[in-house]
Amino acid sequence: MPVEIEVRGTIIPDGDKWIYDYFEQPCTTAADIRNKIRSANGDLLEVSVNSPGGDIFVASEIYTALKNYNNVKIKVTGLAASAASVIAMAGYCEMSPTAQMMVHNVWTCQSGDYRDMDSASESLKKANRSIANAYCVKSGMAMDAALKMMDETTWMTAQDAKALGLVDKVLFEVDDEEGFYQNQLFNSVLKENAKAMYATIPRLSPSVIAKMRESRENAPEKNENPENKLKALVDQNLESAKAYLNYLKLKGNVKND
Repeated sequence: MPVEIEVRGTIIPDGDKWIYDYFEQPCTTAADIRNKIRSANGDLLEVSVNSPGGDIFVASEIYTALKNYNNVKIKVTGLAASAASVIAMAGYCEMSPTAQMMVHNVWTCQSGDYRDMDSASESLKKANRSIANAYCVKSGMAMDAALKMMDETTWMTAQDAKALGLVDKVLFEVDDEEGFYQNQLFNSVLKENAKAMYATIPRLSPSVIAKMRESRENAPEKNENPENKLKALVDQNLESAKAYLNYLKLKGNVKND
């Protein structure tokens, strides 16, 4: 029986999941995918993707886990952008005719002098080549072509992605409808709409995540579960009662049995 996996929301490290859960924001971690793979026991994995992307190293871990499993079928149902597009390359992939795929260069934040900036630039170029490998393996395109596609921040409809070999099939495709989806004006409108919607997708900023981590680390009761707190309260009251009883005995108000 197929095992369903959903790649939804921002792709984040395992340790940040509690923050996204706190703000009720959808997210996907490598642990989410690993747990599903363990439970599959060789059955088909049906992976649906609707994600604006996120951490490239988490996406790489998910991509690698799915590629190693082999028995995988992927469907891009909404958006496979940025790091999520890498995950879509991990197996046989179908794409909804209303979905979008976007590939672009890797981003980072850096501060420092020119040497720090030069180092960051070189790191980003290497990261780009690592990500481009996923597109090359899937489609057979040359590395230069993949890097050019990323340089241009390329938005693709399902037909665009299929023409490049990045997906294997357009869902619900019928031969006499093919010309409709390949219409340049129609594709242009779809991609412009997708760009506008992508800009409005809510994401937690690094500063928010850092503040949440700091607040958790500084919380005085962060390691106390309710049972421990209750036991401490009972012990404290018991000691107070014993002390008061001894006080009464000293005054002679209480006789020893």
